[in-house]
Amino acid sequence: KNLILSGIKSVTVHDSVAASWTDLSSNFYLSEADIGRNRAEVCVPQLQELNTSVGVHCHTSQADLLNPGTG
Repeated sequence: KNLILSGIKSVTVHDSVAASWTDLSSNFYLSEADIGRNRAEVCVPQLQELNTSVGVHCHTSQADLLNPGTG
């Protein structure tokens, strides 16, 4: 959030895990309706709204996390 608000060029959120009940207490971009959905996919649109000049992207597969050269 703070990086996006500061106006850096772009941010990529890497997360291959679906949201669970326990995530609701630590991620204020998630709601009960998001349980079962990928955490990165849920958060990216809300993060993009913080600063439309910053490119906010997500990678959701485990392969993306292991190989930084993808995407």
